Amino acid sequence: MDFPSILRAYKRCKAITVSLDDITPNPLQPRRFFDKDELFALASSIKSCGLIQPIAVKRIAANQSEAKYEIIAGERRWRACKMAGLDQVPCIVFETDQSGSALMALVENLQRSDLSFFEEALAMQTLLRLTEMPQSELAHSLSISQCTLSNKLRLLRLSERERLLATQNNFSERHCRALVRIDSEQERAPIIQTIISKGLSATETEKLIDSHLSKIGLTVSQNNNKKPMLKGKINNMKLLYNTLDKAVSMLNNSGLDARWDKKESGGTLVVTICVKK
Repeated sequence: MDFPSILRAYKRCKAITVSLDDITPNPLQPRRFFDKDELFALASSIKSCGLIQPIAVKRIAANQSEAKYEIIAGERRWRACKMAGLDQVPCIVFETDQSGSALMALVENLQRSDLSFFEEALAMQTLLRLTEMPQSELAHSLSISQCTLSNKLRLLRLSERERLLATQNNFSERHCRALVRIDSEQERAPIIQTIISKGLSATETEKLIDSHLSKIGLTVSQNNNKKPMLKGKINNMKLLYNTLDKAVSMLNNSGLDARWDKKESGGTLVVTICVKK
């Protein structure tokens, strides 16, 4: 489903009251973590004031589930309503397919700033695989730049264990973007422990990783804005990286698993495109 047709789904919707037992969560829900204390607080509010914002759902085929509706947006509210002992909830029913539902759920969560940066990246990756749309189209749909989208996706180079450690220790997205500059999980392990034990800021982490890369022969010079800069004939590095992003996107859209990495040493830029079938 392309984004314009997803938008048209908003024009084909209706408000109804639905039994909680007839609703099932969305398997493509971007949010992976629900804070229990926040759920209890929301349940208490719902007991006192009722559910003010309806839950967005779509109909599902009878042979897919015992439930009749699948949540598009509002699983947290649905869970709190169950805790509050409600039997029925107000819902907005949309006509959309699985990919449309996934995109609507992601957009709703992004607009509410409800997701962690890892949850955002996983949801974006799922949408790209599900819809087979190019990165540029998804970026446009989400009102972000393709560069921002690519940077989000690179965060998934961290293993699940590393993501858990980063989340538990309140790493920022800048911390994690610095970490993915190191290719090996084994090499990242002592760096992560140092960040945790010393409570390093994102800036201190970037300096630590610059130092590590320098020791293994990967040097990075800095301009006044503290962005990586290479000496050479290529003046517009952003254009080069955008071109590489587009090339990798085309490979991914053709069914391959591709990514690119760069290494800078002694004024030389080495770009490697890795492709897995």
